[in-house]
Amino acid sequence: MKTSTLTLSVLLLGAAGYAAYLQTEVNRLKASLEANVAVEEPVAEAVAEKEMPDVVEEQVAAAATEDVYRQEPEAAPEPERPSEEERAARRQERMGRMLAAFEDPQMRVDMIERQMNRIDNRYAEFFKTLDLSDDELEVLRTLMAESGVVNWEMRMRGFGAANEDERALVSEERQLQHDVLQGEIAALLGEENAAALQDYTDSLPYRGQVEALASSLSFTDTPLTDVQSEGLVTSIKEVSQSFEYTKDLAQLRGRGMQDLSGSDVSTYFEERAEYDSMVLEAASETLNDAQLAAYAERQLAERERDQRQIEFMLENPDRGRGGPGGGRGGPRGGAPRF
Repeated sequence: MKTSTLTLSVLLLGAAGYAAYLQTEVNRLKASLEANVAVEEPVAEAVAEKEMPDVVEEQVAAAATEDVYRQEPEAAPEPERPSEEERAARRQERMGRMLAAFEDPQMRVDMIERQMNRIDNRYAEFFKTLDLSDDELEVLRTLMAESGVVNWEMRMRGFGAANEDERALVSEERQLQHDVLQGEIAALLGEENAAALQDYTDSLPYRGQVEALASSLSFTDTPLTDVQSEGLVTSIKEVSQSFEYTKDLAQLRGRGMQDLSGSDVSTYFEERAEYDSMVLEAASETLNDAQLAAYAERQLAERERDQRQIEFMLENPDRGRGGPGGGRGGPRGGAPRF
C-alpha cells in the first residue's frame, strides 16, 4: 500500500538525495580518473562479472597450483607441493588484490555500472508492474545497484578475514549496510510493492529454467503464455523451498566436491529425479500435456548431462570444479542479493 502523498514526498526527497549522492560520487570518480588517476592493473575484473563464491574458488584453486609444476624440460625430479602455509599466503595475496579493486575508482565505477545493467536485465518485467515515475524508478535502480556492490564488497572482506572474530564483524557490517539500503527501498516503494520486489527476487533462480523452456516451445504449436510461465515459476519455487536433498551437490564448490563418493552421487540423482517429478506434478495445474512432456524431456536431459559431468569430475579430480547446475534453481541456487 502506498504511503500518503506528503509522507511519500518526504521519503522520496531522502531517497533521491541518497541516490544523488551516489551518482555524484560516481561522477567524481570518473572525473578524477580523467584528470590524474593512474589506472591500476584490473585484477578484479572477474569480481564484477561473476558471483563472488565462484571467483573465490577459482582464485584459491589457481593460488594452490600456480608455479607449482613449473620446471626445466630436462629436470627429472618432481617439484615439492607447496605447504599449507604457502598456499594460504598465496590465497591471502590474491584476496588482497581482489579487495583492492573495490578501492580503485575505475573498478568501483565499472562495478556500479555493471550492476545497473544486471538489474535492468533481471527486473525489467517487474519494473513494468510498478506505478513509479521516472525519477522514482531511477532512485530504486540506484539503491539496488549500490546494495549489490556493497554486498559483493562485504562478502569479499569476509572471505579474506584473518579469523572468525574478524569474519563476524564483517558479517555484522554487511548486514547493517544491507538493512539500511533495504529500508530506503521499502520506504520508497511502500509495504506492498517492497514485498512484491522481494518475492520476485526470490523467484529469479527459477526464471531462467522457465525462460529456457518457453524459448524451446516458442516455435511449436503449444508455446507458453505469460500466465503459464508465471505459474511454472511458482511451482518450481514452492517445490524447491520444501524439498531437501541428503547432500545437495548443486550447492557444492571447489573443495566441497573432493569429499564426494559414488554413493553421494547416486543418492543425489535419485533424489533429483524425485524432485523433478514433484515439479512436474505441481506444473500439471498450469501446463498442458504437450508442454509437460517437453518439460519432462528437458529435465531428463539435464539430469543425464549433469550426472555425466560430475562422474567425469570424480574420475578426473584435477580437471574440474563446481557442482551440477540443476536441482534447486541452477548453479548457485538461492536468489541474488541486491
